[in-house]
Amino acid sequence: MDNDTNLELQQLKSQMEILRAKLDRQQIVNDNLLRRSMTGKMSWIKKYVWFEIIITPFLLLFFFELHNGLGLSWWLYGFLAALLVVDVTMDWRINRYSPSRLMQGSLVEAAHHFTRMKRRRAVSMAVMLPLTIVWVVWFVFELLRVARDSGTAPDIARGFAYGALVGAIIGGIVGLIFAVYIFRKMQRTNDDILATLHELESN
Repeated sequence: MDNDTNLELQQLKSQMEILRAKLDRQQIVNDNLLRRSMTGKMSWIKKYVWFEIIITPFLLLFFFELHNGLGLSWWLYGFLAALLVVDVTMDWRINRYSPSRLMQGSLVEAAHHFTRMKRRRAVSMAVMLPLTIVWVVWFVFELLRVARDSGTAPDIARGFAYGALVGAIIGGIVGLIFAVYIFRKMQRTNDDILATLHELESN
């Protein structure tokens, strides 16, 4: 009887060890899946920052030609150039992350990193948004001056000046709305990642 009992206990212990090993493997798989999910969520932000980096030289060239053609203030162009370079640099520095560290590193360290990322992005937005509004208003006033000064110019020149003015107002409004939308989407992405990290930590 004792031998049967011992045998049953050994079988039960063996089954428990097998079950524990399976659960451990499942936990590792779940952790890896969640970490990959976090990396995937950040991928669009990385692509967006690279898009900013690529498009900035073209924007600078476009506004250079616009300033040159309309006779706008070069101080305005310099302000824009500094604004774009600083904005892209800050976005690149703020949104940097290492996928390998996210896959293998400490969850606590990753949570701190994404919390800092979210906070720095908010500070960047608080600084860059007012400066961008200043540039848009300055740009509109410059275009108004050009449109007024070209009052005796040919119709095509006057029409171009007023067209640029309307385009600046509409583009400024749409651009600011888009900037706020992207900011909020980035912050929500960080919130999702932090929620995933807290889920991993609680397991």
